Amino acid sequence: MTTLMLLPDGMRRWSKAHEVSLDEGYTAMADKLIEFMGWAKEAGVKTLYVTSSSAANHSRPEAAVTTFMNAFTDVVRRIHDTYNFDFSGSLDLVADPYVSELESLRDKSAKDADFTLHYILGMSLQHEVLGIFNKLNGKIPELTPEILAENAYIPTQVDYLIRTGGAIRMSSFFPLMSPYAELYFSPILFPDMTRAEFDAALQDLQGRDRRFGGYPA
Repeated sequence: MTTLMLLPDGMRRWSKAHEVSLDEGYTAMADKLIEFMGWAKEAGVKTLYVTSSSAANHSRPEAAVTTFMNAFTDVVRRIHDTYNFDFSGSLDLVADPYVSELESLRDKSAKDADFTLHYILGMSLQHEVLGIFNKLNGKIPELTPEILAENAYIPTQVDYLIRTGGAIRMSSFFPLMSPYAELYFSPILFPDMTRAEFDAALQDLQGRDRRFGGYPA
């Protein structure tokens, strides 16, 4: 079962390049994300993790936060009848109305679907580790890999990770429980991504020799 994580980056730059508002840029992102989900499903991906925001993103001006939260929430409104949906992350950083609506959409989503869209909101490796420690401190005799996984933003292994937008860095988006995730950095701004670029990324990722720390066979 293939799991894929997407860092959809480049909406602000896309908006400037096309001389449109940031709201319009994120509307283009939402349309592209739904298209991307179709590509991923056709390629055999069962779970698509999408980093909707980092913890730092929630310190942006309120209007900017409203823009990206509205766009990502709108995607779920449009697809929850067809796909299963879930979300996790630093939810204490997210305004209650968004959390409430996403909870409702999650509960109403197509649980019997063979494809899951999973958002990580307010992603931050530091925030995640501190949150787990503070939640469990004094409540368990020792931390085990199983307990860590149960409380991580993403409890399962992510096989492949695609980041668009040209930045070759993780920006605190790395999934805690996926030390052997294969990474692909695309120069394409996310709203401009094509099926050909997606196929090229997946072909590159799937063609790698994954040793998981061991010697080659």
